[in-house]
Amino acid sequence: MDSNDIGGNIDLISIQKGSRKEFEKVVELYYNELFFYAKSLCRDELLAKDLVQEAFFGLWKKRETLNTKTVLRGWLYLSLKNKFLDHVKKYRKETYFFERTYSETMETLSQQDYQENLSRKIELMDREIALLPKKCKQVLVMSKKEGLTNAEISDYLDISIKTVEGHLSNAYRILKEKLYEKFQILFTVIRFRSK
Repeated sequence: MDSNDIGGNIDLISIQKGSRKEFEKVVELYYNELFFYAKSLCRDELLAKDLVQEAFFGLWKKRETLNTKTVLRGWLYLSLKNKFLDHVKKYRKETYFFERTYSETMETLSQQDYQENLSRKIELMDREIALLPKKCKQVLVMSKKEGLTNAEISDYLDISIKTVEGHLSNAYRILKEKLYEKFQILFTVIRFRSK
């Protein structure tokens, strides 16, 4: 008998031998008290019930190895607290993993959308550039895709710098009419893209 338990009428030796009747007395005696303690820890009624059930289940599994001087109430409280702490650790780990996975997934999707959108815009730009008048197209490609200066284009094509500027202005005007506001961003990107 454990005189430290409330009521003092729990036969620990019978519990060690597998007496369900004696074990049921322990459950009856401590369930409500443990439930309110668990609920104060987790603030969740269903989780509190699960934790209390796990504490009692742990007691039943370890009944044979309990010391006869064990204070059941103290053992159950400690067990319950440990079950709660295990739950918190597991929950934190799962939450961290979920948040990290979600963040990485959203970043990947965002990058994929950006790349797909950018690729479509570049294709559209390339199609419109292909439709430009021959000299406008040649000057624009040399300027934006090959990165040549107006002076270098002028020397290479044997035309004046003013003519180069005229071809570029004409190309910009045509593309602006076809592509509206999109062309400014694309020219920046296209400058770094090589074919």
